[in-house]
Amino acid sequence: MPLKDLDLNLLVALDALLAERNVTRAAARLELSQSAMSAALARLRQVFADPLLLRTAGGMLPTSKALELAAPLRQVLTEIERLVRPPAAFDPATAELTFTIAASDYVEYAVLPRLVVFLEASAPRARLQVRPMNFGEIGHQLERGEVDLGILGAGFAPPNARSRPLFTERFVCVVRADHPRVRDRLTLDDFCALDHILVSPSGGGFTAQADDALAAIGRRRHVRVSVPHFLLVPQILARSDMLVVLPERLARGYGERFRTFELPFPLLPTTILAVWHERTHRDAALGWLRQALADLMDEGGPAVVAPARRTSRRRAP
Repeated sequence: MPLKDLDLNLLVALDALLAERNVTRAAARLELSQSAMSAALARLRQVFADPLLLRTAGGMLPTSKALELAAPLRQVLTEIERLVRPPAAFDPATAELTFTIAASDYVEYAVLPRLVVFLEASAPRARLQVRPMNFGEIGHQLERGEVDLGILGAGFAPPNARSRPLFTERFVCVVRADHPRVRDRLTLDDFCALDHILVSPSGGGFTAQADDALAAIGRRRHVRVSVPHFLLVPQILARSDMLVVLPERLARGYGERFRTFELPFPLLPTTILAVWHERTHRDAALGWLRQALADLMDEGGPAVVAPARRTSRRRAP
């Protein structure tokens, strides 16, 4: 029988009959009359082409077919009950669940320390799984439920994803502290003359937003090294005369081995978004997580980098 022709109430009746093995008790369990339950059993026997329950001196005995149906039937009905049950209020203090977030190593640095501390205090039984950001796959990962939340720049947000701004990030330039060619200030000529490290998380090659901004004023730079992650940048920078354009939140954590300068040309900041799929939009736990992230990142903006002409505050903290 096609599913569209099946009265699903018959499955509820069968579950009660298999549990009680007695028509009268099964009827009472479902608040039906005995005749209604007997009629349901008759229809079930037709649907499954099997007697299902046999009358014996000791009561009703389930057939092999009935025993085979019992476990999957209970599982199906449990899932249906879960689907139609009103959602329970989310209590972070007692919730035992895993949040899965996809982020680049820069976003991990900017966001996760605050988030981990917050979860430790507010949702002590929750776990956090962080996956590397795959810009080409993040939309599919959200759709398939492999990732609950992606955190990435607005320019990389997958189409049709829901989103919420978390913070705005500006860019600065970083060189090693004892760089021989960069003294008290970083000029545009210095910037264009020196070799650059480019961090291209999406594998974009040797050009980025800064190159477009330079082209707009008739200038260009030379990128010598392009890497997909921020992790190795300090090691390369400390051993070379190259420079790098970095998000300010990351640059200010590099320490006294490096100096930080304002860019000598205008470069628009980027907005970092939380993105998620429509399928999880009404999930109470994930809604709570999204709000928590927005609140956490709203608490403190990026440190102010001193103008390049002032040498006393150019170093990252």
